[in-house]
Amino acid sequence: MKKEIQPIDFIKGAISILFTFVLTFCITIDSNAKRDEVYIAKQIDNIKIDGKLQEWDRAEVVLFDQLKDAGAALPKASDFSGKGRVAWSVNDPSRIYFAVEITDDKLQDDNPENAKWWEDDSVEFMFDFDNEINRDELVQWTLGANGKDHSAAASPDNTEWVLIKEGTKYTYEVAIDAAGPRGPNPGNANAGKDFKAKDGLTIGLSFHYNDCENGQRQHQIGWIAGQAWDPIAFGDLTFDKESLDVNPTGKLALTWSKIKR
Repeated sequence: MKKEIQPIDFIKGAISILFTFVLTFCITIDSNAKRDEVYIAKQIDNIKIDGKLQEWDRAEVVLFDQLKDAGAALPKASDFSGKGRVAWSVNDPSRIYFAVEITDDKLQDDNPENAKWWEDDSVEFMFDFDNEINRDELVQWTLGANGKDHSAAASPDNTEWVLIKEGTKYTYEVAIDAAGPRGPNPGNANAGKDFKAKDGLTIGLSFHYNDCENGQRQHQIGWIAGQAWDPIAFGDLTFDKESLDVNPTGKLALTWSKIKR
């Protein structure tokens, strides 16, 4: 006698098939995921975190001209513009250096650190240290445009930084130590604790600015479009052995001679 299939059995079977399909699809997406942008970080052999960016003259510049988590359209250039650079040093491989230049017509600083920092003008630095393209592995540092606030993973123990304000221009020079003690809202608290940069290593990076006015965030703008916590909307950050202190002809760059004097 042919067994009659009960509705509940049919539903269970359909759910099982659907779960298997979704799991297989997700695994395929993860294994084949590729990022669209690549930043090649050169070395700065003798960096001084002082907000003066002579050492950065030969570093690749990326523009903050893509919307992230907030904003229907990019602001006018008179309201906001931004750009960033990245470097490292084999002499201090747990640190990643950043130079970020922001022009913002109005500073908003309403909240204390680690409390709605995304609704104050601030720069966010986000890392996929293991380059797994997995949201659960992401770590975030945030530094306020007031030059004082450390939020997310950022703390005075793991971040050396200087912010220079000249009119509406904000210049950040930052050294982030992945191995240092982290703030209370890091994302993944342990990812990257053993990070050490080396020639040829690639990790995931997103960095962007929260542009806030009238008590709220109006825009979040970075170098790659997409949600801030979407790991595919990061770039690949690859560390290169070439030094920014030496020009392509092998001679010491002018910035090096300025530092040595």
